[in-house]
Amino acid sequence: MGYLKAWRRGLIVIIACGLFLTAASAEGLRKIKLPPPGKSIRIGGKLRSMEDHREFVFHGVGGAKVKVTLSGTGPLRGVVIFPSGKQEGGPGGAILDQALPETGQYRLKVSESTMGEAWAGIFHVEISVAQ
Repeated sequence: MGYLKAWRRGLIVIIACGLFLTAASAEGLRKIKLPPPGKSIRIGGKLRSMEDHREFVFHGVGGAKVKVTLSGTGPLRGVVIFPSGKQEGGPGGAILDQALPETGQYRLKVSESTMGEAWAGIFHVEISVAQ
């Protein structure tokens, strides 16, 4: 009987830890909604150090032509991670300009470029969807 209680208690602790870790990992993601075709949205953020980054997540529909452009007060790097895990990106400017190959959740990670000097400041992401 004591073994069963200890097992249940252990299972509850494991489930609680899993829920906490899931909430903590999703906490750093900012959910954004893609604009309708022919429109664009602009979002901003702030980076504080070379190790700092910001992540965004959006639902993309395969075939939609999406352009993601980064600008900021210092050198930036952006990466778009597709639902399958494939990645596209590069230093600042237009990091993605193509028809989305898949439908699902896309992640956008913005960080300082390691190719430039360390800096702290604001950045902007512009996302547009072609008609």
